[in-house]
Amino acid sequence: MTDSMLPILRQLHDADGDRARADTLLRMPDSVMLKYHDVILAACRRGGFEVGMAFVELRVSVCLAVRDATGLAPVDLSKTLDHYRDVMAEFARGGA
Repeated sequence: MTDSMLPILRQLHDADGDRARADTLLRMPDSVMLKYHDVILAACRRGGFEVGMAFVELRVSVCLAVRDATGLAPVDLSKTLDHYRDVMAEFARGGA
């Protein structure tokens, strides 16, 4: 029997701890995040990775946000996502 799960979702599902989950979430394409956000949230929830859940929700919100006249997502939402991304990247590298 073959595994039909996308490799990046399998990587998240099989992640050994929150640092590995953070690394996988940071590398995940927006298209996968949008299509499989429920599966991704469930994997984070199963691992107790609440920061990861918040990061997924923020990324999906930014992707779905109405843009301004220059094509940018709302500034407050973008800044919040940038902050989460910075913190997650530091954590995934072994800091924080």
